[in-house]
Amino acid sequence: MRRLPSRPELPENTQRKLHLETRRIRQAGDPRAEAKARFERARSSGWFEPVVQKLGEWAGPGQRCMWCGGSESAQVEHYRPKSTYPKRALTWKNLLWACGLCNGEKGATFPTQRRELLINPAEEDVWHFFFIDQFGNLTPRWRTDLDDFDPRAVSTRETLRLDRQALQESRQLRRLDLIKQVQDTLARYNSKELDVAELRRRKGEWLRQPFQPDVADYFFNGPGRSEPPFRQFHAIVE
Repeated sequence: MRRLPSRPELPENTQRKLHLETRRIRQAGDPRAEAKARFERARSSGWFEPVVQKLGEWAGPGQRCMWCGGSESAQVEHYRPKSTYPKRALTWKNLLWACGLCNGEKGATFPTQRRELLINPAEEDVWHFFFIDQFGNLTPRWRTDLDDFDPRAVSTRETLRLDRQALQESRQLRRLDLIKQVQDTLARYNSKELDVAELRRRKGEWLRQPFQPDVADYFFNGPGRSEPPFRQFHAIVE
């Protein structure tokens, strides 16, 4: 997972169409069946194309999954499942861009316990709930007030299986690669081969690379900034 920029705006005609479809779902005698049918028709309709386009652009370079960050996305995912929340099946604020594996793992699961337990990557800072450890694990933060791991982080990781081995290995490879690149960059800066402008350019490039962007976000925009060698790097570029 990673922090996402603000949700982009849809064209007005697409927004109107979504509102109309939502109103018809709400008015249906069987909202669940109506939502399923209207969503399936929408996915194959031309009017829905701007939704898919905006989701892909929002996901960033490589259109990486908004849940795992490891795979290219190709599916419209409902944060709140349409089978349980049919009236939100065609609500823009409920739609995410996900890979088939994460979408399949989550399915219609939406654990609640007085509040929504799944972290919403479109609205929340995931680094308030997780950190990436030295082995590439997406690890829930410890809550001293609960004397336990953050329950929403645990629920999200288990529901999406964000601790699967392939993801852990991919995060670890990206972590090691970034550490090496930053160390080499700092060495060249200290030897006067590179200037601050070049360091800033490289930071932007690392953040744009479509390879586990969650790891880059953690170390360049999140709490990983305080870890070496990223701490030394940010002391120079900021």
